[in-house]
Amino acid sequence: MFVAVNYFLVSKQPQEYPSYVSESPSPTGVKAFYTYLQGETDAVERWSHEPHLLKKAENQQLLFMIEPFFVPEQKEMDGYISFMEAGNTIVLLDNNPDGMFGLKTEYVLEQDGPVEVRDGKEERYKASITSPVRMRASQNDEVLLSDQIGVVALKRSFGEGQLIVANAPNWITNEIILDEDHLQLITSLILEENQSWDTILFDEYIHVTGHGPKITSLYPKWIVVFALQSGLIAVSWLWNRGKRFGQVIRPREEVVRFSNERIKALASWYQRGRRYQDSLRIQADYVKLLLQERWGIPYRKEWIDCTDQLKVRRKQMTEDEILSFVKEITKLLNKESINKQEYVLWSKRMDQLQKEVEEG
Repeated sequence: MFVAVNYFLVSKQPQEYPSYVSESPSPTGVKAFYTYLQGETDAVERWSHEPHLLKKAENQQLLFMIEPFFVPEQKEMDGYISFMEAGNTIVLLDNNPDGMFGLKTEYVLEQDGPVEVRDGKEERYKASITSPVRMRASQNDEVLLSDQIGVVALKRSFGEGQLIVANAPNWITNEIILDEDHLQLITSLILEENQSWDTILFDEYIHVTGHGPKITSLYPKWIVVFALQSGLIAVSWLWNRGKRFGQVIRPREEVVRFSNERIKALASWYQRGRRYQDSLRIQADYVKLLLQERWGIPYRKEWIDCTDQLKVRRKQMTEDEILSFVKEITKLLNKESINKQEYVLWSKRMDQLQKEVEEG
């Protein structure tokens, strides 16, 4: 019932999409721009493989990298750089591209509402910039767009190709691509070098969280080794504390008879309550049961009536000792209470009789 109710509740919820993904129709997706380019050319594709698999022979390729979820590792960066050095172009739209392709940024005061953006020809545009940083252009970089605070977009050469960077990925989202002059600004960046492209790729590899940097690249090796060793030691300690190294199967006598703990507890209870009379009567009854099983003396007979049969069976006591034993034990069992000394004495005499009956 829980699964059924959960299914109906979840199925009615709208599907969630990651931001800046070309398949996302949500306000933060870029499906509108992707669909627009598909209507203009048949050369638009999605790229979801590692960067070293990009075709480098063709030099009329454009790759969109829109707000990567992670900073690629050096091996992956080398793949992108080789792609550009072969004569291709990458358009990187990132709120803070610091650390990628050697780019440097600086933090600035954020501005509210649309701002005025100028290109290299001093033409002015209106745009919304939510990034808290501006880029630092080097001597070899070409500034493409800037506002009153700093550089918004620049171009950097890599071999035969180039990298175009803008720190305003929100321009290309479904929500505001048609607001202000965002579409015109994005189009101007694409047409900076070429009027047409043989292939336009949208990089989705950078939007898959499983392809991010590995833990070995995020932390020093000694920390990783220490963490692994600590985990192994903790697991070993817990296993050692929780594993039973003794017998698994309990002996049968512990199941059939009272365990030692129960016998000790019962004896302790009788001692604390000074129930010597009860304990002696139980012991005497048990001996009479043995007499019935081993020697054939009926259990219901009184001790005084068992004198003749005991005289025949007993070997260590004389007839007078046997007669004295049965008379005294009869009197003792009929008393309301006995003291500890009497109990110890007659308990030992009962043990001797029990041992002789069991062995004989």
